[in-house]
Amino acid sequence: MVFKKTVFLIIVGVVFCACSQDSDLTIARNLQEYIAENTTVSEGTVLAWAANEKGNTNVAYIYYHPEVGASDFRYYELKEASLEVDNFLNYERKSLENSVVYEAKLNRFSRLGSSENWCLVTYKKDGGLQISAPIKLKSQTKTTVYTSDVQMSYKTTLEPNFSWDDAAIDDNTYYFQTISDETNMFISGTFTQDTFFQYYDTANVLVSPNLNIETPKILVADEIYNFMMMGIGSDNWVNIIVEEQFIPRNLDEYVSVNSEKEITVTRAFAGTANGNNGETYIYFEPIGAAFDFRYYETEDATVSPDDFSNYKRRSLAIAPQFGGAFQRFSHNSGAEVWCLVTYISEGKLYVSAPIRTKNQTRPTEWKTTVTIDYSTILKPVFSWLDGSYAESETYFQVFTKKDATLLSGTFTVENTFQFYNESNIIDKIHSGTPEALVLDENYKFFLYGLSSDNWINIVIQNIFIAQ
Repeated sequence: MVFKKTVFLIIVGVVFCACSQDSDLTIARNLQEYIAENTTVSEGTVLAWAANEKGNTNVAYIYYHPEVGASDFRYYELKEASLEVDNFLNYERKSLENSVVYEAKLNRFSRLGSSENWCLVTYKKDGGLQISAPIKLKSQTKTTVYTSDVQMSYKTTLEPNFSWDDAAIDDNTYYFQTISDETNMFISGTFTQDTFFQYYDTANVLVSPNLNIETPKILVADEIYNFMMMGIGSDNWVNIIVEEQFIPRNLDEYVSVNSEKEITVTRAFAGTANGNNGETYIYFEPIGAAFDFRYYETEDATVSPDDFSNYKRRSLAIAPQFGGAFQRFSHNSGAEVWCLVTYISEGKLYVSAPIRTKNQTRPTEWKTTVTIDYSTILKPVFSWLDGSYAESETYFQVFTKKDATLLSGTFTVENTFQFYNESNIIDKIHSGTPEALVLDENYKFFLYGLSSDNWINIVIQNIFIAQ
């Protein structure tokens, strides 16, 4: 009997201790009980807000700014969404994944689930407890809008100004902006009540929630940076997030820096990806030992394409085409702009003619249909139709082996070309006479129909067997 009583007391003691703990494994106490254990408590002092993950309303990110010296970061949520928001007795601690953003200038909890509720964040600092204002999670009823729509202008080369329009979202009360480098290393973090921010002018910055301990470093021309803005409502829910890359120094300034180089023209054209007018392919021909490939674009298509100061550089993925005879930038954007390509080769600065993108108004048609006449042995004749937009003034024909090795690249103004007959070509990208086709071998034929503004109206791809 004594043994049984002892076991019973041990069990009771364990259960009691477990219910009293407030750890990541056993969470029982409400926020009010946690507050009672702390000698000093500050409410509304933790900067915190929340947004749903991009494209996923079942994941909410609860962001907060951990001050220097802060520790013991905790997430609390109402036990029931219908309970009183301002009563700390109603909040219970939840164990969520806690990750670092911007080298601990910003942290975030990750919450799984589609339910909406009120939550808040706490941490300890200088021996006291600090608590954020309540945050309303609204992933379903007001999903966070993600966009890249921000207007950028430059007071000087290294002083960008960012402005944005949130007229469609009428309950933002303040805006949080960050600047980071290409690797997402934090540079600056500021809050404004205005829909603009000038780097680095604190005239309209809300002083108390400025994340910068000291004045941020000066930006560097031609370096890649990231701008991010969160529009936050009075309930601390993020209604809109703007994310965009920027590179200080426009094309006019870049040309000036290279004023000792001869400027010459290179060939480039662009079109939409196959079946996707939200992605643009920009093709260009590198001449000689070309390097430092760059892509520039204007803010929109309304500006003058001949004014280099309108062109801002973007860093895009690039891949060789046709065995390296061409290169191709890929741009995940459906916006219509003027764009161009530059590179340096043999002491010259090559700048392409402006390209007018038409992702929405004239998306590129991708086809496989081409008429092939095999009447002349190993010299097939290819002919094609224009498609929906009969605006092509020139046609670019490419022949490659099945391993993508270039055989020939030619330009005509006619909707026909014979391999290999130069009688109707107006230009070519290969040198010398292409090697003859081999009987019964597979080859690839590409056709690009180009407008006078260097937009690709139609692409035809076809695999044929030499006959």
